[in-house]
Amino acid sequence: MKQLEIENELRDVVSRVIVQVELATAQGRTDINLALEDALIPILQLVYNLPNLTNLNRKQKNFPGIDLGDDSDRVAFQVTSTTSLDKVKDTVRQFVERKYFNSFDELYVLMLVAKQSSYSQSSIDALIDDEFEFRCKDHIVDLRDLLGLVTSLRLTQQSRVLDEFKRILGEVDAFISYSSEKIDLPDTITSNMQRVVLPDAVYVADLNFDDKEIVKAARTELGYKGYKGRWPSPRSVAKMALRLNEVQNDAWVRFDGRMFSFRDFSETGLLRVVDEGTLERLEITDLTDSGEIDNINLIKQLLHAEASEQLKSRNVRTHPRDRFFFFGPGDEDDAMRKESWVGKKKAVRTVYERKQQKKAPEKVAFHKHLSFDLAFTQMGDEWYAVILPSWYYSYNGYKQSNWHHDYLSQQKRLERNATVRNLVRFTAFFLSSINDDDPALPRFGSLLDFDLSDNNDGGTESETDEPLEEQAA
Repeated sequence: MKQLEIENELRDVVSRVIVQVELATAQGRTDINLALEDALIPILQLVYNLPNLTNLNRKQKNFPGIDLGDDSDRVAFQVTSTTSLDKVKDTVRQFVERKYFNSFDELYVLMLVAKQSSYSQSSIDALIDDEFEFRCKDHIVDLRDLLGLVTSLRLTQQSRVLDEFKRILGEVDAFISYSSEKIDLPDTITSNMQRVVLPDAVYVADLNFDDKEIVKAARTELGYKGYKGRWPSPRSVAKMALRLNEVQNDAWVRFDGRMFSFRDFSETGLLRVVDEGTLERLEITDLTDSGEIDNINLIKQLLHAEASEQLKSRNVRTHPRDRFFFFGPGDEDDAMRKESWVGKKKAVRTVYERKQQKKAPEKVAFHKHLSFDLAFTQMGDEWYAVILPSWYYSYNGYKQSNWHHDYLSQQKRLERNATVRNLVRFTAFFLSSINDDDPALPRFGSLLDFDLSDNNDGGTESETDEPLEEQAA
């Protein structure tokens, strides 16, 4: 459970940092990177194993071209809130002209907001002239990339990184508050945060089964074989118990010997795996207003589980390990799936496609799925889903292709910022349509706009109108 708590909090905090840096950048305060250079050092030290990483600007004021460096491991970083190719080229150009490659073997450009979907490697190669190696896909990183690297650390190290990101969030909040009193603001920026309306209640009951007995029965009746001798997770055992009782429902969370759900147990079949006499109905405010981190994390996990259950009926699958969502075909034999959506005008988005091999058209090369991850966060009394769109490549419609990363890299090179923005808006539109008829369940609303025009407290929130239309499908 501790692992899930840390992962949830990391996603929450990093997403909020990105949004706040975007706000500062929209205000014209691109110097926010200067305020965060020192704060990022402990994180980079852990993630990249650079114990001697220091702020070069402490050695020389306004150290030209790079900001952080480890002389022992010969790695340098430029920290920036500017994501353009020109900024990367300028950094690489200075690195070469000042012959920093004599002191550092690697250069990373760390972006505090979401980087572009692709950068021209040929433009960079023209500047390097074989003096050192700079691979755009590896050496241009943003905070989401750091978040991905953190998951490979030990749990204690992940906890330390979480604490550091919390400090960064506090510094960004302070920076926004201070600078907003002095800077004329632009009108509006739109984030990738979608409003979520919580239901009124959560249902909870004690589990009534023994884990060992369930696993034993699953081996016999479900053909469960285990994975490399590991004992299954508590959630996996609970899922086996439901399957053994012929219950197909994923809208629940197991925690502390109990099962929680937004759905009434008597209407879902969950009563078959709990002690009915312990069933309780909790007001949602009992959890959200408690101030207990376990309760907040429970709500986040319930929202993800509920989204997974609702999306199943729309042929959107949940990755079993990484828990992101990806579109499947409308019917198993379909070679393509398109979804209509409405922006300023009606548009169509291709969300799934089966590609055949060119040399052997009777064979499938890969399945291409539009995918997205959801991280849930609470801001004040409001709840939001942070949408992170991407693409997933499978070899059979479910399991990841061996060439997934190569295909994804090719796809990202074709995308521009507007393309990613449209993917966010399409996903938000799709999510808002998955629960039209049950007010007792969570509902996805509009994307969050930051109205900056009034110059008060860094901006106020306002409803977004509608998603932008997609280019011709």
